[in-house]
Amino acid sequence: MKKIYLALICANVLFGASNEQIIAFYSDSIKTRFPDAKISVSQRQKVANTDFESVVLNVEIDGKKQEEILFTKDNLIVPDLIDIKSKISYRQAYEVKKFEEARENFIQNAKTTIQKEDKVIRMGDKNKPAIYVFSDPECPFCREHLKEIKDELKDYQVNYILTPVHGKSAFEKSALIYKETQKAKNDEEKIAILNKYYDENIKTLPKVSEKELAEAFKLYEKYRSLGLKSVPTIIKD
Repeated sequence: MKKIYLALICANVLFGASNEQIIAFYSDSIKTRFPDAKISVSQRQKVANTDFESVVLNVEIDGKKQEEILFTKDNLIVPDLIDIKSKISYRQAYEVKKFEEARENFIQNAKTTIQKEDKVIRMGDKNKPAIYVFSDPECPFCREHLKEIKDELKDYQVNYILTPVHGKSAFEKSALIYKETQKAKNDEEKIAILNKYYDENIKTLPKVSEKELAEAFKLYEKYRSLGLKSVPTIIKD
């Protein structure tokens, strides 16, 4: 579902911005593109030290749900409130909180599943505390994280689970990494294989079968269904 950006609405439009008026206004704009969209208000509360209220708008399209926050006062709606003195964006604070809540929910949901996972690239001393790294060969943040793997191995057993959030080539790279690391003799060889396919300048890839590609996508779907939203995500055992 494409991101729906809530615009700044000025005076003489909402006349008080009740829940019903907010829903009606956004229904008019959203349903021109998504006629079956369902729109509701799930939360509304006063923003501390201001005359504004925050309103959480729920938009559901084809079974996919998205939340947007907006702020209202009198007959105005604004997409963000920024306190210049304290340098706080209330919208950003809300989004950070939601992101952290989603990550924590995923960690709790996935803890049992990762213990039984066989599609894992295991590295390091099994007697050390374990961490599980959900990663994507085409994620720039995952590439940066991979650079630190030798330092992590000093303190942890590191287990990579490849769950790409990018396109087909990321799934192809993941399938190839799993295939090649199965033949690796030690951690150095596994790290070399990871570095090879995480390199953003890699030009050509060996052929990947439809079965291998399907298995890579199935692994991603398993953890997406448990709430995986982003990579890298790290779970400590």
